[in-house]
Amino acid sequence: MRVDYVKVYIETYGCWLNRADSEVVRFLLKSSGHEVAESLEEADAVVVNTCAVRAETERKIAKRLRELEAWCLQKPSRRLVVAGCLARSRPAFTAFNAPSASILGPNALHRLCEALESRVVDVGPDRRLFLKLPDYDGSKRFIVPISVGCLGSCSYCIMPISRGRLTSYPPRQLVELFHRAVAGGAREIYLVAQDLSAYGVDIGLRLPHLLREMLKAQGDYFVRLGMMEPSTLLPIAEDMADIYREPNVYKYLHLPLQSGSNRVLEVMRRRYRVEEFVKLVDFIRNSVDDLFFATDVIVGFPTESEEDFEETLKVIERLKPDKVHVARYTMRPFTPAASLPQLSDGVKKRRSRVLSELVEEITLRRNLAYVGREVKVFLTDRAPRGGLAGRMASYRPVVVRCDRDLLWSFVDVVIEEARPHVLVGRLA
Repeated sequence: MRVDYVKVYIETYGCWLNRADSEVVRFLLKSSGHEVAESLEEADAVVVNTCAVRAETERKIAKRLRELEAWCLQKPSRRLVVAGCLARSRPAFTAFNAPSASILGPNALHRLCEALESRVVDVGPDRRLFLKLPDYDGSKRFIVPISVGCLGSCSYCIMPISRGRLTSYPPRQLVELFHRAVAGGAREIYLVAQDLSAYGVDIGLRLPHLLREMLKAQGDYFVRLGMMEPSTLLPIAEDMADIYREPNVYKYLHLPLQSGSNRVLEVMRRRYRVEEFVKLVDFIRNSVDDLFFATDVIVGFPTESEEDFEETLKVIERLKPDKVHVARYTMRPFTPAASLPQLSDGVKKRRSRVLSELVEEITLRRNLAYVGREVKVFLTDRAPRGGLAGRMASYRPVVVRCDRDLLWSFVDVVIEEARPHVLVGRLA
């Protein structure tokens, strides 16, 4: 007998791909007659979409699951569904923290409504869900996943267990969804994947072909391209440089370095050398005016020596990224790197501090070059401390001192202040 849960609350952890999965959850709930709650207080059931990338996130989720398990015990009709990457990669750990919960891997969301009625555990590799894309909901910002999984086998990463090998969505479905979103009023569309530039390798296509078809959509919108891996971007670099020059595409390149040491990259099982990475970034930057280059670096990886770390500092100083996500290595179960000799927390903290200080200096210097300039900004959000927040065409973040309601409009802004992570200005 069907249980009618009036309202279901969704909590999401992790990457943009997880956020896209939560949009699928939202669609499945609404199409089955459920409502989506805005808070836990008004909910009858909770879906927690989990992340497994980092140990600290895992600990945070475990604590939250124990709290929600207690919440369920207060009222027998309440239900908890744990979905996503942690559910898939560590089902026993998930069940230990939430014994009464249904547990669904990323490939089992099609069983969501069943899991709200009775306990279901499905963490298998079935890929039927990949035919289901989130439906456009009329929002100004819309997330479109174009593939799931990757081609890599990085020694530190648990995602191959959680998400599996690359599976690309059919291009026709993606193009139709994209055009439908633009026609429906979407102003900012995020294309997301674990590795965006790997799109289509499994189905005989490549990313530039998909993007050209998408960009035929007529409208006033911006597309933000998600993270790409150096090894899959290299073969299509020239075509992607052309794509970045399109007026509807943010000039935003997210390309993870992870280490500036070729020896460490080899231990990480990354499929490129530092020299290739630097050449690739230089090529895209020289081809695209005012490109915003973001990267990721792992410090304290097992066996990383002081010399290896110094090489990373040199590469960051050479490339001068606009944004760097500095992550201390955390050991993930079932990965090859977990069996390597581990570095102390003290070493990781020190290296993280040193690199972060260098990054702050570099990003501030780069942002100072904009002070006094007049730039065009696309306003997309309300700033936390007042004013409006938006992006330049390069995706460079800008906070505008403004009390007018100008959301989702283009404005001319005079930059008055530079900070390491944001520019601040006033309406021209």
